[in-house]
Amino acid sequence: MGYRSEVHIAVPKKDEKKLDAIMNKHNLLKGDYPPFTKDVYIQKWRRRNNNNKIIEESTEYIIYQGSDLKWYEEYKDVDAVNSFIMDGESCDDNFEEGGRVMVCIGEDNAIHSDIGDYYYVFTVNVVVGLR
Repeated sequence: MGYRSEVHIAVPKKDEKKLDAIMNKHNLLKGDYPPFTKDVYIQKWRRRNNNNKIIEESTEYIIYQGSDLKWYEEYKDVDAVNSFIMDGESCDDNFEEGGRVMVCIGEDNAIHSDIGDYYYVFTVNVVVGLR
């Protein structure tokens, strides 16, 4: 048994091949039912420049999502992925726009670990419903 988690990772498009290589080495993207799925997410926003002109900007992320995972730091695959995500953080621990982020939610719906300012990419909500 053990504690199970949902793991959500976002990396800039430029980091996709590097993270794929790490995940493939640990069989995290392979098989009929791989532990992680991938998707593309384009985050868009608007800002005003110095001339008060509206500028549209975007960042393309590759999103990796896994559920029902045992995500313990002492596991080699977890350590390899976490190390890669941490290597993308800025030196002063502030979110680097377009940086690597991760958030892990446990079976008790609590965030048990995170890397980077994940809330710039992901929204975490707990929903209560009737059975």
